[in-house]
Amino acid sequence: MVRMIWGMGAVAVSLAFSVVNAISTSSTSIATETTTATATATATATTTATATSTSAAAAAAAAFIANDTSVKFALNIPNENSNNDLYFSISGPSSCSWIAVGMGSDKMKHSLMFMMYADSTGNNITLSPRIASDESEPSHAKDIVVERLAGTGISNDTFTWHGRCLNCTSWQGGSLGSTTNKKASFIWANGPPIALKSNSLHADIKRHSSYGVFTMDLSKAVGTAGVPAIPASNSEGASQVSEKVDNNFSSAAHAVLMVLVFVGLLPLGIVILRFLNSPRWHAVNQTLSLGIALIGVGLGAQLGTLYNRTKGFKSGHQIIGVMVVIAMISQWVLGFLHHRLYKQTSATTKFAPIHVWLGRVVIPAGIINGFIGFPLALNPKLDWALLVCTLLIIIIFTPLLFWGWKRRQAKEIEGNTGEAEGYHAEPWRAPQAQYDIGLNQMNMNMNMNMNMNTNIGGPPPYNAGGQQMPQQQQQWMPGQSSHSYPAQQGTQGCQILGLVRAICSGLSGMVNGIHIFGLLIQMDYEWAKEFRTHPLKLAKDWD
Repeated sequence: MVRMIWGMGAVAVSLAFSVVNAISTSSTSIATETTTATATATATATTTATATSTSAAAAAAAAFIANDTSVKFALNIPNENSNNDLYFSISGPSSCSWIAVGMGSDKMKHSLMFMMYADSTGNNITLSPRIASDESEPSHAKDIVVERLAGTGISNDTFTWHGRCLNCTSWQGGSLGSTTNKKASFIWANGPPIALKSNSLHADIKRHSSYGVFTMDLSKAVGTAGVPAIPASNSEGASQVSEKVDNNFSSAAHAVLMVLVFVGLLPLGIVILRFLNSPRWHAVNQTLSLGIALIGVGLGAQLGTLYNRTKGFKSGHQIIGVMVVIAMISQWVLGFLHHRLYKQTSATTKFAPIHVWLGRVVIPAGIINGFIGFPLALNPKLDWALLVCTLLIIIIFTPLLFWGWKRRQAKEIEGNTGEAEGYHAEPWRAPQAQYDIGLNQMNMNMNMNMNMNTNIGGPPPYNAGGQQMPQQQQQWMPGQSSHSYPAQQGTQGCQILGLVRAICSGLSGMVNGIHIFGLLIQMDYEWAKEFRTHPLKLAKDWD
């Protein structure tokens, strides 16, 4: 029994040792496999990194850095290059709207340019290969294919592009040239600091803010194919030839001149004519406005040849601008003709309303065209400045124009307060001084009174139409007003009314006679003698 128990214990112990040994062996195997895998992975990664580093280090490159460090460029030309591929890297500050390097020439014309800018997300880069046909905005070259390679992106406010250009040692209109050229010409440029985010290879760009020319020794670029590193300094044989700052004066001058004309001078011309009532200075202002507008149009036409978006002369801003300027020329000619004829006839002409209405169209059309022009120039924020200027002019000039209008209305009302159609009050009804009267004035009053008695019916009313009134309507009595003349002449009521008025007029004449008689007492005998003949003549006229 004891032996049996001892045997079973020995078997159990042996089994336990076997299990422990198996577990230990398994753990060792797992650990060994893990260690082997880790070592293998580490070795592989190290080998890959080393290989990559070796490849990058081995990639020959010609390198250039602009003096202002706005552009860094490196180029690799594979020594076994049956496909005519090129490897290149470009770097520069992301504060620039775009950065570009061109090769094949020291001018824009026929250069192949690699232009990079932020994509629509602002986190990566769009690279557009472009070719310029002249000193103007380059156009996308559809036949040029560029591949994006690892390391491309925007980091630390810096654009970085690594890429390969397929079969691009030559292109339409140009080529890189011989790889033994120690003074190969390149150009570089960067855009102004504005926001440009686009995935399009045809994205509209603004004119460069700085640009230059540099040369490189292409023999330094020939070597093992690979992406060149961003350079820290110029390679041997690389140097900057020139650097220029572009002020873009034409664009600014075009905007300033046209805003000055349509927001400043033309509204001022209205104020000069309507408020100051000065046709001469109005003409000077209109001539000056037209001259400045023509200069602005010339600058605009020249600018239109520089950008892809305006080369075809199809934009609304350009079309409206030409129409407005043609209207301005027509308005000036009509105003000139109107002024010449007016000086001869002192009457308005058929040109006047056309001149006025052209002005009413030209000014708002020019201002609206300005709001269209700023977005076309990729300066949409300047629309707010134009709006402020326009509102300011409206606030200043509107009260002046309203004041001038009220003044003209008052003059028109004052001119219409007289009698109807050329009729003036009879001289004998004019106000006279009661006590202080000179000889000349007394003589005039006396003669008027004599004439009144000669034709007691009074002078016939002036008819502007040239037609004489019926005989019975011409029997005007002294003191009778043209406004109160009865409209139903010939009726019994009108006859009675005419008789009453005749009596009143007679009494008025008597009063005037007594007044004159009293004045004549103070005069000499000759004046009194002339007066004594008056009653006989008066009686004869009444007979």
